[in-house]
Amino acid sequence: MFEEFPHSKVVFSPIKNYYFIRTVRWNREDPVVTRRDLEKMELEVNEFLGSIECYKQRKAYKSFVNH
Repeated sequence: MFEEFPHSKVVFSPIKNYYFIRTVRWNREDPVVTRRDLEKMELEVNEFLGSIECYKQRKAYKSFVNH
């Protein structure tokens, strides 16, 4: 659960040495979750769990940062 989306459940799954969002069980009481929101959630969770450096090594992250 995230403060901006208190009624929606976000499910993470491990992949290699970091975590990514598997699914969001969105609730209509919350705002629509955007791709930017998903990226922010992944960053926060990986920072919290100490896997942020592995997360930042992803090809998708590198292309996101360069845009």
